[in-house]
Amino acid sequence: MKLRLRYLIPVLLIVICFRESYSQDDWWKDKKYKSEEKQQKFDECKLVFLNIADGLMYSNVTYVSPYFQNEIYLSMQNSEKGYFNREQSAYILENFLNTYPVSSFKWRNSSRSEKYAFALGKYKYKKSGFISTFTISVSLKYVNDLWLIDQIIVN
Repeated sequence: MKLRLRYLIPVLLIVICFRESYSQDDWWKDKKYKSEEKQQKFDECKLVFLNIADGLMYSNVTYVSPYFQNEIYLSMQNSEKGYFNREQSAYILENFLNTYPVSSFKWRNSSRSEKYAFALGKYKYKKSGFISTFTISVSLKYVNDLWLIDQIIVN
C-alpha cells in the first residue's frame, strides 16, 4: 500500500500542475495559420492581452498604456464613460485600479479577426472586507502593424 501511494502522489501532482498550466490559456484558442506572418500577427495579439492582464493583476498602468490608441472609449463601472486621450485614459484606469484593489484577474474567452480582437475577463477585488467581481472587456484594433486598445468596458 505504501509503495502504491509513493507512486500515486507524484503522478497526481504532475496531473494537477499540467492541468493548471494548460487552463491558463483556455481563453485563447490557438489556430494554425497558412503564413508565418499571420501566425506572428496573432501571437502578438495574444501577447498584448497577456500584458494587459499583467497590468490589471499587478495594478500597474504602465503595462497597459503602451497599447493605448490616441483616443480610447472607456466605460468604467459607476464612473467615467466616453472617449478619452491616452493621458486621460491612463489616469482613469489608474484611479479604477486604486479604488478597486485587485484580488485576481483572469481572461475567460476571446475572439479575433483580421482587424479586431476582443477578450473578456473576470476582475476580482477586495473592498471593505468583501470580494466582489467586475467583468472587463477589452477590444483591440490592428493599426499600422500594431494591436492597440480600442475600448475598455468594466461592468
